[in-house]
Amino acid sequence: MNINELERLTGITKQNIRFYEKKGLLQPMRNSENNYREYSQEDLTTLKTIKLLRKLDFSIEDIHKILSAQMPLHTILEQHLKELQARRQKLEACIDVCKDLLQTDTECLDLDGTFEKMEQIEQNGGKFMSIIEDYKRFAAVQRKKTFSFQPDTMVMNPMEFSEALSQYAEENHQNLVLLKGGMYPTFKLDGVEYTAQRIFGRFGATIQCTMTHPEEDGLEDIPRNRKVLYQLINGPYLLLLVVFIIMAISRQSIGWTALVALMIFPYLLWLFRVFVKR
Repeated sequence: MNINELERLTGITKQNIRFYEKKGLLQPMRNSENNYREYSQEDLTTLKTIKLLRKLDFSIEDIHKILSAQMPLHTILEQHLKELQARRQKLEACIDVCKDLLQTDTECLDLDGTFEKMEQIEQNGGKFMSIIEDYKRFAAVQRKKTFSFQPDTMVMNPMEFSEALSQYAEENHQNLVLLKGGMYPTFKLDGVEYTAQRIFGRFGATIQCTMTHPEEDGLEDIPRNRKVLYQLINGPYLLLLVVFIIMAISRQSIGWTALVALMIFPYLLWLFRVFVKR
């Protein structure tokens, strides 16, 4: 089939078909005589699958994972379903407010009353769910920003370094694209760019990978005070707090109890700012 036939059979425009090809979702054969693209029945099925997944609001990245079998289909479906349910909750709140506004004279619109209702919806669960979802996103991005692993070799040359990265990607079912070799290579892992370096320790070589552009983490919409708290939860602060709580309970000491209270205070202050002041 040529691209015109594929467009007719799928209802997908030629521009979108070429876009999917650029994204690596579709890989047609080339005619050896004229170098024109030739699409097979398998390409037709793939394109119909892409169309279905796009209608279900899957991202290009998730579709790529499904088609390349990087992740089990059910795992991605479960994640996507949770995202859709969270968005539905927010949309239902917006729908309720819009219905009320439809029954209101626009000339005497009660803005304060509308804001009060929206805040009440947030207090009844919307804000809490937003905080939970933001934390999930924040934690996932922090895990991506920097990671390390121990290779099977001492990584003494660029070839061994590339092989170690490839092995890591394969073991974790991730897509690796090497951008620059050497002993400080640059690469993309599932579309995220990293730089890597080799570090020696007591247990041999360790490869440490750091996101090249951490400022492009997609978390611009999360308020700064939430990020500060999430960072504390993700860091050693929470572990230290748990240790102090256990010691305070076991020793039943006023001093230990006071120390725990001081450590908990930032969390209580943050909750007050989020749920009372806003």
